[in-house]
Amino acid sequence: MTQDDSDDLPGPCLEEFMVGLAHIPGRAAQMALRDKAYEMLEAPTTPSGRPGTRLSNAWLGEHDWRVQLLRHWDIGNGGPPGRFEPLVAALQRRGITHLCGTYVSAKDGTPPTAVWRIPLEATRISGFFEAHCYSFHILFPEDRSFAIHATEDVRAAFAGPEAFLREALLPEFQGEAALADAGWYDGNSGNET
Repeated sequence: MTQDDSDDLPGPCLEEFMVGLAHIPGRAAQMALRDKAYEMLEAPTTPSGRPGTRLSNAWLGEHDWRVQLLRHWDIGNGGPPGRFEPLVAALQRRGITHLCGTYVSAKDGTPPTAVWRIPLEATRISGFFEAHCYSFHILFPEDRSFAIHATEDVRAAFAGPEAFLREALLPEFQGEAALADAGWYDGNSGNET
């Protein structure tokens, strides 16, 4: 990982999955994108009593977004082959060249964290989720036309306009079958609820 900025922000993650990737250039640009990410989120208390983040009900409603829940396993490196190919194709058709990914936690406020520039490559997208599997994290294009918010290594909320989700998700990732195993994780007890 090479960084050009002497003022780069920390990026709490498993860096072996981020080799060859860079942060968005410039501390100010990263902070602005991080703030854009938090505008899409709210900070509830998890069932275990810990602070967390999730996509904001207000944001979802204002933008008429739909949400498809998936297991984190399905979007990390262990998921099915080709899982992000429809997403990459849908984004390319819209002229999007990269995604922004960052750690988003409500613990200790909203600390400054790195925003990664993720190329539109299926292996790089799944690598981002694998690298951040122990935290709350979000991936989104700069225009915020959709987002994937993940809660540690348990669940991911894939959100955006309904037509986009249908275009960008594999058929097996759509509807009730996809969320059958996507429960809420209670991080203190180690139990899914």
